[in-house]
Parts: sequence; structure tokens; C-alpha cells
Amino acid sequence: MENLPMVSGTLGLILMIVWLALLVFTLLHAIGNKNIDRNNKILWVAIMVVVPIGGSLVYLFWRLVKTIANPS
Repeated sequence: MENLPMVSGTLGLILMIVWLALLVFTLLHAIGNKNIDRNNKILWVAIMVVVPIGGSLVYLFWRLVKTIANPS
């Protein structure tokens, strides 16, 4: 069975930059969000560190749903 080729070159660089930007944005947003208590911040940061792409996307989706449900 052949190994799956990894994304490399310019596309790989672009995807890595997008991934890092998403991770940094969501981490800073979670840490700076005053509507989230300390324990939940620690949980979100841990999730984003362990599962970076999935954790960041879940966090963004969770914030979107919460914003739509409770517009202020």
C-alpha cells in the first residue's frame, strides 16, 4: 500500500498559514472572551491545543450558534 502524499509546496505553505491563523485567532478569542468563565477557557484552550483544527472549528461553530441564539 502506498503512502498518501503530503501536501507540499506553495499549497502546503498557504494551508499551514491559514491553519496557524485560525488557531491563533481562536485561542486569543477564547482567552480574551469575558463571557466565558475561567474553567471553560481552560477547557477550550486544551481542546484547541490537543485537536487544533477540529477544536478551532468547533469553537467557532459554538460561538456562532450561541450568537444567533442570544443576539445582544
